[in-house]
Amino acid sequence: MVDVSHPVITELERPAELVEIFFSYRLPECEQQTLVLSAVGIHSWIVVRGGGYAIFVTPESLPLAQKHLSEIALEARPTPQPLRAAPAHSHAWIGSVLYAIILMWVSYAAGIDLFGIDWLDAGALNGTLPSTHEWWRVLTALTLHADVAHLVGNLVFGIVLGYLASLAVGGGVAWAAIVLGAALGNMLDAFWMPRQNSSIGASTAVFAALGLLSGHAWRSDAAADLRRVKRWAPLVGGVMLLAFTGMGGEHTDIVAHVTGFVSGCALGAVLGKVKQHRFAPRSVQLAAGASSIAAVVAAWAWSLTQST
Repeated sequence: MVDVSHPVITELERPAELVEIFFSYRLPECEQQTLVLSAVGIHSWIVVRGGGYAIFVTPESLPLAQKHLSEIALEARPTPQPLRAAPAHSHAWIGSVLYAIILMWVSYAAGIDLFGIDWLDAGALNGTLPSTHEWWRVLTALTLHADVAHLVGNLVFGIVLGYLASLAVGGGVAWAAIVLGAALGNMLDAFWMPRQNSSIGASTAVFAALGLLSGHAWRSDAAADLRRVKRWAPLVGGVMLLAFTGMGGEHTDIVAHVTGFVSGCALGAVLGKVKQHRFAPRSVQLAAGASSIAAVVAAWAWSLTQST
């Protein structure tokens, strides 16, 4: 065994002509640096100074010593890992187009009382739902609107937010999550609202999409590489947007907006922890998208059957 340790001397014992090259409050760190210098033939001294430890070398050794210590420091520095950006899914626009078609078709059918049925009465969400168990209304109510302005507003925001969600997790998965989040939001709303009240509109789905985006951005693999403040930023931003856009208007169903956002956020957080490659297969996207459309169609079919 060879003793490679360096003796530690005091400031008074240090030769005056030596120059300082390194300082640390940890002796092992200084000893590691002196081993590096010894390996290239540079003699050094560890001096106790100011509550820590300093390494000194002769003036003629200083340039070479600085060079070697700098190279070691660069090699020891961890390589920064780039943020893992989630891949954008192709054909993200298809779900938004189908969303617009469904809303406009149902609005047309309701406007002309197609099949001689009052579609608003057949499909609106109401406070009697917990006792009547007409649970299909949590879906049918999403496609009904009070007037053109109501419809246009939900079309614009729903198309944009649905498209962004589709870019993140794929169109089929995104819209399946939006529909599920909106249905859960309406279900919670039905338990809250008075029995005599009713509610219609896709705004619950719009805020479910906003929650989905916020929750997914908060919990995704890419967010795991960010500092805590940056990870929480999407979620905080979503809550602020909910507060600014979802709390106004005399006839606004605020509870539905909040429950839709919370439900969507929970689903987004779950999807954010799923590996992105699991969303890649076309079969997964088609199955998820078809199931969401089928759920809405089945809800309306059952509702219209009950109304005849």
